[in-house]
Amino acid sequence: MGWLAIASVAGFAVAEAIRILVERTHVVLYGDQALLELGARRAAQFDQLVGPYSREGFHHPGPAVFYLLSPFVRLFEPAGPGLYFGAIVLSGAALAATVAFVWRRHGALAALFAAVAIDLYCLCLGVGTLREPWNPYLIVAPMVLFVVLWAAAVARTEGSTEAAVWTLVVGSYEIQTHIATGALIVVMSVIMLGRLAGPWWRDHRAGRRRRWGPARIVGLGALALVWLPPVVEAFRDRPNNLQQMWDFFTSPHSGAPLHQALQIAGDALTILPFGNHDYVLALDRGAGQLALGVVLLVAGMVAAVLLGRRRRQPVSVALAAAGGIGAVIGTISLVLTPGPVYIWFAVWMAFVPLSFLLAIGIALLDPGVGVGVGIAAPARAGAVAPAPRWAGRLCVAGALALAALTIQSDLRMGPISTTTGSGPWPGSNAATRAGKAQTVQGTAALSRAAENVLGPADRRVNIAIGSPSLWPYVAGMVLELDERGVQSTVSPSSWTLYFGNERAPGRRVSARFDLYALGDSTAQRAAPGSVIAEINGAVLTFQRTSD
Repeated sequence: MGWLAIASVAGFAVAEAIRILVERTHVVLYGDQALLELGARRAAQFDQLVGPYSREGFHHPGPAVFYLLSPFVRLFEPAGPGLYFGAIVLSGAALAATVAFVWRRHGALAALFAAVAIDLYCLCLGVGTLREPWNPYLIVAPMVLFVVLWAAAVARTEGSTEAAVWTLVVGSYEIQTHIATGALIVVMSVIMLGRLAGPWWRDHRAGRRRRWGPARIVGLGALALVWLPPVVEAFRDRPNNLQQMWDFFTSPHSGAPLHQALQIAGDALTILPFGNHDYVLALDRGAGQLALGVVLLVAGMVAAVLLGRRRRQPVSVALAAAGGIGAVIGTISLVLTPGPVYIWFAVWMAFVPLSFLLAIGIALLDPGVGVGVGIAAPARAGAVAPAPRWAGRLCVAGALALAALTIQSDLRMGPISTTTGSGPWPGSNAATRAGKAQTVQGTAALSRAAENVLGPADRRVNIAIGSPSLWPYVAGMVLELDERGVQSTVSPSSWTLYFGNERAPGRRVSARFDLYALGDSTAQRAAPGSVIAEINGAVLTFQRTSD
């Protein structure tokens, strides 16, 4: 049953991975996805020291996501769907690891329940979200693993030290990939280390030495590797990314409008069970849905705590605490975020109701007898009653049914191709999909126009962004040219935040391209070359330089 639990969660990821391997289509990326692939390509050369860019003028704290995606990008290079393959592998692996951990610690029946809960979570979230290579979405599935590991460490059960080490590893990935998780990860890590500090100190005073098993050693090594690039960058660059982050967070700035932040928090916290149908704006839940969502969240938390205490299961109480902390800290973070805020800031908060479900399942179905450790003291003496036999059959049926639904949901989305581009995004309407397809086709056409005027000796060019709104096209063009061995710099220098220092203008180039919007007379006057393409209102000019 344990292997069935893992397979039922990993099924949609395996189905998507097989489809990508079979099709191996050429994928044209643009915007953030193109920048992520460029970063992954640099990581393959061990030359990526910062995380994805942030709209606030700094990079996210570290490049872990680039190094995890780089092997998959290399596997499908020069222009295959490696970024999508990597995204689905990361999401599927995080969720499967969560179920495997529950299986190991709490038994196969609890793992089956966890698989049912996670598959339901995936359906509500949208399977497309989990295959989308965008850093706000690449933190969603690992957050579930982080919370389960954290609960095991905080409960101080057997193996809590190993769980704590890997909690820090996964939490480091979360912070580095998107700073929105930073406050929650830091607060929960401090709580965890505080819980474990007492036993560690008592063992030290008593002269008891803990064995350094492979899991702990490998985890500490991974933790050191995750933070090595940011440390190197802090000593190499002036100003460095750490300084830029410090300057931002210590400078005065107004937060998002309170009503907007609360709306977004409510939308994210109620993705389970009400769904996720838009990727940019609020989900527009009505007052009735939000009120019912709050009632369900409170009821789930109370049930998890009561069952955890009654069944003497400290992990359940810890999972309930994780959900409560996540809801509070996540909402406060949104309130303090410089506005406006959108749902993709907070999708990771969807783990909160899932943590309550997992807590209830572990409390009811763990065959062992819990040990009170302060946060969940035994409510009564005697053995804990085992789960009834029908519960196992119900979990098996639920796992199989929901696994089939998640796989069907993935297959119904259709393959990744140049006609759908970076999507279709979960729940996007026909107009949105058509717009994205048009952007993909425009990126491909502009890239071909640029390639057609370049000769074999043109190895470095500059692309000037005349109209800021067209930067997603330029990101796609830079990637397409990079895949063909042509290195690009991007001007003006203000775009260095997006494209990286290695693409800053000022280097010798053999050709210059300018991209501006039709009707942007100021940008048109600044473009000295000849028009070579006009696509979707974007005008591309070309000029050979003296070099």
